[in-house]
Amino acid sequence: MNYLKNVIQKIVSFFASGKAEAALNLAAGLVPKALPIVQEIAALVPNRTDQEIAAAFEKFAIPAAAQYLAAPQGHRGYVLLDLATQVLATEVPGVATNILNTAFSSQ
Repeated sequence: MNYLKNVIQKIVSFFASGKAEAALNLAAGLVPKALPIVQEIAALVPNRTDQEIAAAFEKFAIPAAAQYLAAPQGHRGYVLLDLATQVLATEVPGVATNILNTAFSSQ
């Protein structure tokens, strides 16, 4: 019970500290950089086929496309989100992955 109470207190403290607002503002500021990446990936991978996904990974010079292609068809959206996140990370190094993902989710 104490563990759960501590976790809840940490969550409340995070939102009360202003850190959550700062993270959201950072993510919102990344949306203009993220949008063209999403649009380009959507154009490259309209049918989410293996060939399209491999070509998108190659275009952006992101390694390990074969690893991602092993993902089930139902997870291809997550694969493309990860690709977009990796591309954006090269443009804004040092930003946490959860912030980058939030930038894509805001669109």
